[in-house]
Amino acid sequence: MDDLDHRLLHLLTRDARASVTDLAETLGVSRGTVQNRIDKLLHQKVIHRFTVELGQTEEDHQISAFTLVRLKADDGRATQAALRRIEAITDIHTLSGNFDLVAELRVRSLKLLDKTLDQIRALPEVAETESHIRLASASKP
Repeated sequence: MDDLDHRLLHLLTRDARASVTDLAETLGVSRGTVQNRIDKLLHQKVIHRFTVELGQTEEDHQISAFTLVRLKADDGRATQAALRRIEAITDIHTLSGNFDLVAELRVRSLKLLDKTLDQIRALPEVAETESHIRLASASKP
């Protein structure tokens, strides 16, 4: 990946729905160049998916939480696969430190959050969890 790819990825992370024409104009290259770069990044699996970030109104009606997960074993691939099947989980990251994974959850109620946490704790390789509800976010300008 070169500088243009990195600049393109930065723009797409801020607005995944930006038009190829607008991206090309911002980057100072042709529309075809941007489309070819996006196609290449998708093919190389640098871009995994395009997603939706909810607006403030919808976020106000959802609970967002982070759950730290400590595993019993070193290899967490099976647990990560099981976590990806839980609908409320939006992201999973591996960690260094006392916990092995962090899962981000979005649910409509505390009851659903409790149910989701029960699902996580029921996984065979999960030794311990610690959950934190997001109160507010401060986005970069």
